[in-house]
Amino acid sequence: MRFSKFMLIIAAVCVVFAAAGCAGPSASGGDTSSGTEGKVKLVFWSHQEDAIVNAYKKQISKYQTLHPDVTIEYQTFPYDVYNQKLKASFSANTPPDIAELFGTWVPGYSKNGLLVEIPDSETVQKAYYDAPLGGYLRDGKLYGLPLEYNIENGGMLIHPQMLKEQGFDQPPSTWAELVDYAKKLTVREGNVIKVKGFDFVSSDNITFTFLSLILQQGAGFWGKDGHVNFHTPEAQKAMSALVSLVADDKVADLTTFGGELDTSDYFFRGNSAMTYRGPWTISAGLNNYKVSDFEYVPVPSFTENPPAFAAESGWGLAVAKESKQPEAALEFIRFITEKDNLEEWNTDTFTVPAKKEIAEDPEFLKNNPYMKTSLEILSLGQWIGPVADRDYFFKQVNDHFQLMAGGSLSVEDGLAKIEQAINDNQDQHK
Repeated sequence: MRFSKFMLIIAAVCVVFAAAGCAGPSASGGDTSSGTEGKVKLVFWSHQEDAIVNAYKKQISKYQTLHPDVTIEYQTFPYDVYNQKLKASFSANTPPDIAELFGTWVPGYSKNGLLVEIPDSETVQKAYYDAPLGGYLRDGKLYGLPLEYNIENGGMLIHPQMLKEQGFDQPPSTWAELVDYAKKLTVREGNVIKVKGFDFVSSDNITFTFLSLILQQGAGFWGKDGHVNFHTPEAQKAMSALVSLVADDKVADLTTFGGELDTSDYFFRGNSAMTYRGPWTISAGLNNYKVSDFEYVPVPSFTENPPAFAAESGWGLAVAKESKQPEAALEFIRFITEKDNLEEWNTDTFTVPAKKEIAEDPEFLKNNPYMKTSLEILSLGQWIGPVADRDYFFKQVNDHFQLMAGGSLSVEDGLAKIEQAINDNQDQHK
């Protein structure tokens, strides 16, 4: 009897403290101790970019209206610090319930059991294109859902008037025509290029263009054990073609590489006639530069094969395993990836849809006519592959490309050095 009375007293005390809201906070960002019974609080993090932040806020508002029992605390961070912020939060077991992740980052979390598996993965993945899904997949299971198709290939910005002044009524239809156009469109004053005929020299496009030219020859670039293989005739031919555009044809140069401005900025300022860049740059021309006398057209294939290309998995959403409300977090992800909501998000952010039913919806093309070139080739894309360190991978290609284009390193030696450096780095992340 003494033991029973003691337990009753303890139970009563616990009830009082619980009613007063004295329970400690959860380990994750998804603290549910709001003081209101049945109320769910979810913490959601993303990087800062005006269009994306506004699009998320719109979807959060819609969701909370439909689910008044759920409060979503939305926090944003500058891109430059966001990745490190995420890593630190997962290491400390205090991640947000819902994390916006770039596809290339996801494997580092999923292989360590830090993310919640998306239910019914096999069925869900059929709704998406292969390239944007790649980073979110592990052993056939999804650990997040992509919101966009992160495409940098297949399309280029052109100034139609510049082409007409050189007698070109249509964009180039073959790679040989592209090179010929570029030579005639390049404007020089002495040894200085004032207008580049074909600008592809950006930190992303050097790598993506190199890989696409390999794929368009019907070859691949991954060997065994997570290693790249650039000791192939196709890789040699692809890199030689890119180096020649700078070193021999002189239709572009390295002067603006790594600067504060993007190659698309120079295009919209009239400093290039044709610029190979992703469709996301279109909004900058329309909104920032107020330029409308340009077009976004297909880049011809390097061969007679279709213009295949490699793509990273772009921005998407995942749920942290540490979340105290994983089902509620998954429900929000399901909501935002429903067709109407995701189509609205893609339109608001001017991003290419990762989901097939949106990309193939005539209404989406009607609302986003500049997307036509990209939408037509989405099925030709493949995931870039198991890149262990994205920044390092791209830096090796970019740094050695500059040495090859500058004449201080042969293409053969440059490719060998790129391959060795990347493979050593891949091994360090096993």
